[in-house]
Amino acid sequence: MKLNALLKTLGFLALAATPVVAGPSAPVKNPIAPPPANDDLGITASLGYDSNYVWRGINYGQHWVRAGLNGALLLVGGAGEDGAGSTSLLWNVDYGSLAGDQDSFSPSILGPTGGAVKTTSSFQRLQLGAAVSHDFGPASVSFGYSFIHNMGSLANGAGLNQLVIPGTGGYGMNDIQQLTLGVNTNLGPINVSSSANYDLFNGGWYFDLNAKSTIAVTDAISIVPHAGLGYGLHYNAGFTQGSRNLIGGAGLFGSNSAARGGVTGWTALNVGLDFPIKLNSRATLTPYVAFNLPMGPFQNLARSSTLPYAPGVGGGPATAFHSVAYYGVTLSVRF
Repeated sequence: MKLNALLKTLGFLALAATPVVAGPSAPVKNPIAPPPANDDLGITASLGYDSNYVWRGINYGQHWVRAGLNGALLLVGGAGEDGAGSTSLLWNVDYGSLAGDQDSFSPSILGPTGGAVKTTSSFQRLQLGAAVSHDFGPASVSFGYSFIHNMGSLANGAGLNQLVIPGTGGYGMNDIQQLTLGVNTNLGPINVSSSANYDLFNGGWYFDLNAKSTIAVTDAISIVPHAGLGYGLHYNAGFTQGSRNLIGGAGLFGSNSAARGGVTGWTALNVGLDFPIKLNSRATLTPYVAFNLPMGPFQNLARSSTLPYAPGVGGGPATAFHSVAYYGVTLSVRF
């Protein structure tokens, strides 16, 4: 009897512990979806082509091919923590090269029969930069350093020193090491940015003022008009004095000018239209067209170097300082 009573007791407990399976199960109320995984590394890779490489108002040559990486690393959290915005470390690595060595500086020289013979020089540029940027809300301010390494026969002077004027030397470009203080803000639909750049190695200042606005055409296509204005103060773009003499002749870059240490004044106005096309959530293709208009000292440079070079006769080419319409495209992918 005791055994039967024990078995009955165990059976009752097992039945009580068994869930009821008759009928539908009750639905779960207000399910909480897991937060999406943040797999964005804050890095953007880009590949691009420019029909002309225009930098700070100077047309360095035709058919510029480039690649780059840039990113942002959050150092201090946003307004939720300190009420004063976020602080980030911005960095970039960029490399470009003139395809076909079609530079704008190598002059035409007088050939043995009196005709002009066009010379060419290769040119590549590597740029490394880092800056600390703080978002104050109405505007963000950044301070950084960049190193620009100029390469190729245009930079080391091989083409000019050995082919154009043997034995004279002194031609080429120096590397550029600059400190940059920048500010960025929005004035309604217009984004405005400006920077002051000082070259630690070559001396001289370069200032710029830029504005752009984004006009949405569709969810994937936009039009971005933009304009930039530059100003130099004893600015020499990293060219050695020998190259400045050749480029400018008797002009404002030349040894016969009070601006021998570099140009001072407005350099160029650059305007253009970008057409960013969003291919997917991470990739964007951006064709563009632009126009560069040299001003002040740079405009005078374009008038000072029109003859084929010969010692004591004429200066170098003027094409680097002529107005130019150009175009290009960039493919960028965010990781």
